[in-house]
Amino acid sequence: MFWSPKNRIRPFSKQLIVFYALVAVGIIGLIYFVHFYPISPFDIHVTKEIQEHRSWDPTLFMKSISVFGNMVIAPLSIILASLFFYLANRRREAVFTLTVILADLANVLIKLLIHRPRPTLANAKLFMDFSQSSFPSGHVVHYVVFFGFLLTVMIVGKNISSFWRVLVGLLSAFLILTVSFSRIYLGAHWATDVIGGYLFGFIYLGIILKFYFKAPWFKLPA
Repeated sequence: MFWSPKNRIRPFSKQLIVFYALVAVGIIGLIYFVHFYPISPFDIHVTKEIQEHRSWDPTLFMKSISVFGNMVIAPLSIILASLFFYLANRRREAVFTLTVILADLANVLIKLLIHRPRPTLANAKLFMDFSQSSFPSGHVVHYVVFFGFLLTVMIVGKNISSFWRVLVGLLSAFLILTVSFSRIYLGAHWATDVIGGYLFGFIYLGIILKFYFKAPWFKLPA
């Protein structure tokens, strides 16, 4: 393990507490907005801009970006990543990777409570069939929490191979940034769903990292 006073990060500094407070305010404001404006001119405008015709068809590329949020691939990737950490003798990372499932389940509950309708053919192009409610984007939440945690481990894991740190780190950052465009382009979500996904995702990720960066409070057998 790589836990030492030199490389331990304290994510809940005063600055980050202020940041998460602002995120919480943003979430409340967004919930209010999508409740009273389930279909807004802003969302329609952003969708049309992203879905407009281009010199090449990005549909396959956008679908590929979203594949890690699939109902089968998402939990499978969590389990595989956790297993990889376990086999690499990183039991703590293995355990915390599994906590991403809790964030995904919490997001499903929020979706059911807010119950915002998805985009329809009347106001967007739909490249896939979608179910469940729209706000917040489950894909974005999953990507921020899952890939955000992997990115964090790659940044602080000084004794991890440079190859894996660069590969996993860059891939994680790329997917976190591009999943928003993917979900809007495919007609799965509105822009405000995506923004909400990022905000909820940062909250969940912050909670996980709060405990992750604390001194180990349990020991697992080797």
